[in-house]
Amino acid sequence: MGDSLSDEIDPMWWEDVLTASFDGPYEPPELLSAPLERAAADPAATGLHELVLQVLAMVSSAMLNSEDWLEPFIPAMQISGKRTVVPADFDADQVALLARIAPLVERDDLRARVADVAWFYGKRADVAMLDRAIDAYRAAPLTDIVWFSVGKDAWVRAFELAARRGPDGQARVQEMSDALKAQVVAGKVADNFRTVGFAETLRQHGRVDAAGRAEVLEALFALAAQASSETPRLSRHLEREALAWLGRADAAAANSATERVARTYIAEADSRIQTNPKAGALVEGHFLEKAVAVLRTIPRSYRLENGLDGLIDDLRIRLRESRESSMEQMMRIQSDPVDLTDAVSYGRSQVSGHADKLDALAAFATLAPPLDEASTRENAEKMLEGAISHLFGSSTFSSDFRKVASRPGSSGQADEDEVWAEMVRMVYFHSQLLGKGIVQPAQEVLTTEHRFSRQFMVSLCEESPTVPVGHETLWGDGLALGLGGNYGAAVSVLVPQLEQIVRVMLRRHDVHTLFVDEHGVESEKSLNALLGMTETEGIFGAGMVMEMKAMLVVQGGPNLRNDVAHGLLDDNSAWSYSALYMWWFCLRLVTWPVIEMVDRAQKQAAEPG
Repeated sequence: MGDSLSDEIDPMWWEDVLTASFDGPYEPPELLSAPLERAAADPAATGLHELVLQVLAMVSSAMLNSEDWLEPFIPAMQISGKRTVVPADFDADQVALLARIAPLVERDDLRARVADVAWFYGKRADVAMLDRAIDAYRAAPLTDIVWFSVGKDAWVRAFELAARRGPDGQARVQEMSDALKAQVVAGKVADNFRTVGFAETLRQHGRVDAAGRAEVLEALFALAAQASSETPRLSRHLEREALAWLGRADAAAANSATERVARTYIAEADSRIQTNPKAGALVEGHFLEKAVAVLRTIPRSYRLENGLDGLIDDLRIRLRESRESSMEQMMRIQSDPVDLTDAVSYGRSQVSGHADKLDALAAFATLAPPLDEASTRENAEKMLEGAISHLFGSSTFSSDFRKVASRPGSSGQADEDEVWAEMVRMVYFHSQLLGKGIVQPAQEVLTTEHRFSRQFMVSLCEESPTVPVGHETLWGDGLALGLGGNYGAAVSVLVPQLEQIVRVMLRRHDVHTLFVDEHGVESEKSLNALLGMTETEGIFGAGMVMEMKAMLVVQGGPNLRNDVAHGLLDDNSAWSYSALYMWWFCLRLVTWPVIEMVDRAQKQAAEPG
């Protein structure tokens, strides 16, 4: 590249390309990249001409991350550890070439990017280049289309660069602040959310004196009042932005504004029902939830003075009715039937024909090993990789219409919470298939060919090192209840006892299981906290810990531990395949060490001499 840097650069190389491709004066720079890349690939572009188009295509392909000063440009695409180019990848010659190009660029959108990169990754002492970037960024028109596509990021970047320009940059900061303030004060309902964006950017990055702040605050409150009857959502955002400007200066005004925010949610719920009573019920609950949550943030004294506690009670009643109506309207989605014939045959064959009932019980308890956590995680990640489900938010409701889990949508790659939610679903489906296809058919054969008394199960628990001393009868009773098909009573006994097993096993490995408060009072950690300890995985294995979490303590799963502990376990859940699976899980946990001891004893007895 070195021999070409002294050649003359013709601005028409890129200006003609961009003029033919775009009508608008200010576009997101990443949109400029494709035509520039095509032009660079044209055989007619050679030498410096080709190099210029290539570097312009690369510099414009990255996305501006205006909120991060240290890493202001991010890849346009990033998949499976691979990404597109960012300016940080450029070498010194490419940055120097951009510095030559910057003064020649006519388009503000491209000039802002080129000058910014040339200054940020090149000569920081080049004040003219910095000014060129600031002025090109703030040249973004304050129109709807531009502001929401690229304008806000451009203005924020201009503020950030001007703030680092020193005293000479403060004039530009003030000019930009005055321009945004004028837009806010002149805002109309027809401007929609643009006024909110202007006010937010001004508050976070601009400079406004006390009189100006009061003027902005008055304009936001006035516009919110105008929008309240037409567009409650816009009114709500304006009120919230006004609250951010208000800060702690006026508690009474803040409480009043917060109440108005809550009432916009109620108005939106009313609107949905009035528009379509049937379909509106499916979304009404969302707005009612928000209204209750917002009202609860207001100080109690204000709520009592203005009768808001009564409103909260009324909203909660309406919310429950709305959820009940929504669940009645939900449709059941069914997939094609799954053929479990082979699974049923396998389960029955494994336990059938054993002369000794302990052997039969051992075969039953070892029908399937614990799930492998690593492979479950890998499968969950693969499921999410090509799916769009994580783009949308989701909510989980219990049978008594409580909202027990919620997950927001995400436009990026699935994060850890989404992967874990998918793992919980996979564990749940595994429990249903295993319970229905293998465990239950095998149990029918087991209890037909052998009789297991309560005392036999208690004796088994006395032999098992898993069962804590003094808990053998409870465990034996619980296991015997499950063998008799009484899974509800079985899990009601065993699930709380399983928590104690986890606790005792940790203590055996010198792990502290108590929580000590500031007064020195000691309390036992909950099962959720115990399962979250790294030592628990070392003792039980990551797979068993994953299964216990997914089946017992996760709100999006069966949540058996919490339902049992709080008396929420109903008949449907008590005699479900989830309850059957957890009873069998407990049987496996108790029986495995006994099986190993018996096998070891038999091998020792068979050894000669």
